[in-house]
Amino acid sequence: MATAHACFGRMIDVHAHVIPNGFPDNPSPRTNTRWPCLQVTAQSASLVIDNKPFRDVDSRSWDASRRIEDMDRDGVAVHVLLPLPELLSYWFEPPEALVMCDHVNGVIAEMVARHPDRFRGLGLAPLQQPDLAARYLERIKTEFGLSGVEIGSNINGVPLGDGRFEQVYHAAQALDLSIFVHALHPVATKAIGADQTFTAMAGFPIDTGMAAASIILAGITERFPSLKWGFSHGGGTIASMLGRLDKGYALTKAYGGKLSRKPSELARDLFYDSNVYDAEYLRYLIRHAAPGRVFLGTDYPFSLMQTDPFEYLGRSRLDETEFESVCAGAARTFLAL
Repeated sequence: MATAHACFGRMIDVHAHVIPNGFPDNPSPRTNTRWPCLQVTAQSASLVIDNKPFRDVDSRSWDASRRIEDMDRDGVAVHVLLPLPELLSYWFEPPEALVMCDHVNGVIAEMVARHPDRFRGLGLAPLQQPDLAARYLERIKTEFGLSGVEIGSNINGVPLGDGRFEQVYHAAQALDLSIFVHALHPVATKAIGADQTFTAMAGFPIDTGMAAASIILAGITERFPSLKWGFSHGGGTIASMLGRLDKGYALTKAYGGKLSRKPSELARDLFYDSNVYDAEYLRYLIRHAAPGRVFLGTDYPFSLMQTDPFEYLGRSRLDETEFESVCAGAARTFLAL
């Protein structure tokens, strides 16, 4: 356990969310009811969307000093800051979405600039208009100085493997920006009218797995070989699909010739966070599904977050090489640190 103990204080958490402590005025208040608003009192804070409380929050979402205290307690060296997925804003008209993108990216950029040794950042872009998003990535790189972009597991119901998004992937690859996919408005649970709890617990991993399968089967990983993809929640259900996807590879002649390798092999080129809550399953991901491609991700600071990440990784009974990789090595590769 010498290497494991040496990792305490060096861990990189690639799944740590940010909510700004305020938002710009709604550009279209008569028509856009989903514009977020933060209501703060001396006792509590609540993010309000569509005139309804969406999530109770606290200062950990925006206060860098408070966050760093928790990082030091848990042995985390770096947080990779991500927007709350509900801020991705794909349901706004593009001019309104740009207002939100600029604001949230600016907040994250400022946190990184003030604490460059403790934070890196991934921004958001208006993927509902792919040509605009592709151009916007240049600003994420040069103006905001961020390491990549967070995107939803679907874009208003459209899968990530759809050809309309390839211009975004081309731009991200050219700029050496990583892409982190986070579950968002799962299409399967929306179709059955599932409630919020079922959606969060079952729908999120299903949609994340569908997103990973979508980019693999569409040949996105083949056409953009140097683009680095990361998936939240351990890639959701993707690991359980790989045997079936490989069977389909044989039955469909490599999915109509789109793929040069089996899906299980392509899946090993992707990255996944560790936030699966089950230490035994985490070891399977690290050792079999995606060796060297699993990084720490906690979902800080929300109620579902993986607490005490060092102890959690310890329960996975990893060898020294695996422990070092999930603590920091895979994250460094993903972010080109």
